[in-house]
Amino acid sequence: MKIILKPHLKIRLEGRQIPLNYPNKILSKPDNQYFDTATKHMIAVRKLEYKEKVRPMVVAYDIIENGTEVVTIYPSNEQEINNRIKNKRWIKYEKS
Repeated sequence: MKIILKPHLKIRLEGRQIPLNYPNKILSKPDNQYFDTATKHMIAVRKLEYKEKVRPMVVAYDIIENGTEVVTIYPSNEQEINNRIKNKRWIKYEKS
């Protein structure tokens, strides 16, 4: 799978001091995947170390013809994730 990093993502990685390999790590073995009904992006979540804590890291991405286009990445928390699921903004995605 070819992964394309959008310019916005590169800015976020640098600004948030997130390791460059995190998008690949998250997409290769996500803990959970969702569809974001507000942005229409796919969401992958994986717990990784960030600023000396293990926290859920979220990647928003699109599936395109020749691979995956990563839009952004950000650290999250369990409450924010649960709220998005409860409010049906994020819908669980299961690969078939």
